Amino acid sequence: MQQFRLAICDDEEYFIEDIRQYLKAYISETENEIIADSYTSGKALLEISEREEKSYDIYFLDVDMPEMRGTDLAKELRQRYPMAVICFITSYEEYAYEAFRAEALDYLIKPVKYAELRHTLNRCVIQIQYCRDADAAKKRYLEVKTNRGSTLVDMKDIIYIEKRRNQCVFHLDDGELLSYMTLSEAYDMLDKASFFYVHQGYIVNFAQIREVKMKVVCLGKNREIPISRKYQPKMRQMHMDKIMRLRTEKYQG
Repeated sequence: MQQFRLAICDDEEYFIEDIRQYLKAYISETENEIIADSYTSGKALLEISEREEKSYDIYFLDVDMPEMRGTDLAKELRQRYPMAVICFITSYEEYAYEAFRAEALDYLIKPVKYAELRHTLNRCVIQIQYCRDADAAKKRYLEVKTNRGSTLVDMKDIIYIEKRRNQCVFHLDDGELLSYMTLSEAYDMLDKASFFYVHQGYIVNFAQIREVKMKVVCLGKNREIPISRKYQPKMRQMHMDKIMRLRTEKYQG
């Protein structure tokens, strides 16, 4: 389990409480521990941080706050803590441009949904882990080219990758990601001990396989993808070997 410190700065206390409840859910379903402090103004965050010598890995900042706007607060935080991850929370989509100018990793629109917060937190964790240990992170995360530049994806969250014309779609645990890489380019970057072609248009995360049939591979959440005849014997044998190994380990344990 890894630990991360998070500061929430928002002048609406009921919203802070909503985020705290979401954080409890996030902690319960991931390997990450989030220690969160909350502030109702940017000036309070800066003053307390300086007085108590507190710094955070992640900052969630409301854009529209009295006394000090979230974008101005972000500039101050960026000067003090250049490695921190900053995300904006706002009720207005037009603030998105300001968020990216302030080098924010992401922005969330109120009312925030848990799935959106979870996705943002996962992105924050990936970036922080790169800062903490770049070598280990490179073995775990894949940089995926998208129409907005690139994003880092945890390989264990990839269920399968699908070819779509000259692009490919990463089917993830929490959604889909359209990439401007080709399927072969994606395969070159993957861990060859974990990812396998099952069809000329599909690569699967072996850990996600539940059953190998004659024409399809069954994955979690009732997903099925086609498997070519030439790949079927190898994948079936590998899957059966895994089942036998798990049974043996369970029996010996």
